[in-house]
Amino acid sequence: MSDGVVLVGLSGSGKSTIGRSLARVLGRPFVDTDELIAREGPGEGDAGARLRSLGEATFRAAETRAIGQAVAVGGAVVATGGGALDDPLNRWRLWEHGDVVWLDAPDAALLERVAGDPVKRPLLETDPVEAMAILRVQREPFYRAADVTVDATPPAARVVRGLAPQLSRERPRGARPRRLLDARVPRHHPMGGQTARVVFGRGMARQVTSELVRDLEGNPVWIVDRIVASLAASSDSRTLQLRGGERSKRTSTLERLIAWMADLQVERSDPLVAIGGGTISDLAGLAAALYARGMPWVAVPTTWLAASDAALGGKVAIDLAGAKNMVGAFWPPSGVIADVEVLRSLPPRHARNGLAEAIKAALIADPKLWQLIESRGREAMRGGEAARYAIIERAARVKLAIVQRDPFETGERRVLNLGHTVGHALEVVTGYRLAHGQAVVLGLLAAARLAAGRDGDRELGPRLGELVSGLGFATSQSADRSAVLRALTGDKKRKAGKQRWILPMAVGQVVEVDDITDRELDAALRGIGISA
Repeated sequence: MSDGVVLVGLSGSGKSTIGRSLARVLGRPFVDTDELIAREGPGEGDAGARLRSLGEATFRAAETRAIGQAVAVGGAVVATGGGALDDPLNRWRLWEHGDVVWLDAPDAALLERVAGDPVKRPLLETDPVEAMAILRVQREPFYRAADVTVDATPPAARVVRGLAPQLSRERPRGARPRRLLDARVPRHHPMGGQTARVVFGRGMARQVTSELVRDLEGNPVWIVDRIVASLAASSDSRTLQLRGGERSKRTSTLERLIAWMADLQVERSDPLVAIGGGTISDLAGLAAALYARGMPWVAVPTTWLAASDAALGGKVAIDLAGAKNMVGAFWPPSGVIADVEVLRSLPPRHARNGLAEAIKAALIADPKLWQLIESRGREAMRGGEAARYAIIERAARVKLAIVQRDPFETGERRVLNLGHTVGHALEVVTGYRLAHGQAVVLGLLAAARLAAGRDGDRELGPRLGELVSGLGFATSQSADRSAVLRALTGDKKRKAGKQRWILPMAVGQVVEVDDITDRELDAALRGIGISA
């Protein structure tokens, strides 16, 4: 942890002006990443002009290089470009540099300043009022993760006078808890709170969980996977330890959980905190939906899979003997707290489960995530925390965006089933001995083969196979073909007797079909080693 200062905020918030003055008062160097970009390589003009001339992708690459240069200046006050924070790796490096300050002001004040500034902002050139409102919604989850929030409406000198004493204090040595994303998202449910808090970061799980539980009021109960029991804030009678894993997602365990809360006389307003992987959040979330007809709950995922996918979105369920997630509800949590430090002890096979869901998210909607996994997936598997965090966050943002547009899976949200049609069938026929991530990867490979036969990218299947094998996944599985076909008929995504399939036509592009022929399915299953 450096002793620098990072200024973030929307256009017009005064990052450059306040940053220069603050650096003089603190006796620190000042670095403006927009100025670094403007000086880089061929071409002339400010950062806005270079964004127009270079295009978004090239400009963002230059922005990443500028951030690297800026944080290398020890103790510097760094003024950042507005779009830099969208990249979680950029944010990780900036937050490591020191105290992060959000310079905030009403949109009207920001637009008035921008209008009088000779530096043009390309993102605000058409309908500035609407564009500023959209940018605020997109970027506030990053800004809320700042250490300090300052009203940037007054003159710069006054802002600096109030801010400098807060930044000149002694800092604790070593790493400290960091929130890197702090979002407020709609819950999309007629009962309970209207918004949920979603926090991603490093080393902050205990602190943020305590904050969230306090805000929810009530007397919390804790459902904890016994292998991470030390993360619970309480070890008293209001904590129940369970064994994680698919075999716990049964009616018997659900009944035990609900009866335990009834014996404690848990009230409807008491929050349930679920600490564990995806099976724990599925089970606890369904119990929360059923107990007293709906109690608030908070998910603290402790696996990569849960952090990037399973704990998000509010679909909670248990399994039947022949069908996964067949009994469930839509009951969104009141909060999700995902801490990358909690994942340090994950064995590689559990890390791969989460990485499989990230690959799925990339194929659905995020080519940048695909590139990140290709370039840094192995590093993330080896424990590289920055790479791991970035992959998890980007995958989670794909899911959150889709869920917000289709909270009850009436349309677009079905794309999140990519790879799960065959994947769930394989889990069922192997008695859930096959890891979920491995099953999903096999399902992705089968879906890519189906897509290639329907004018999809023919190179995607080989690219996907090379990627997943390099990350330690198997690309084939021995299984009884007839048993797999029987499991497919029990899939909950069928409609009017027809199986719905999500096919990856290219990285970031999927389609839904319901007319896959037996011949096509047979070829896809043979492609992953399953034949008659």
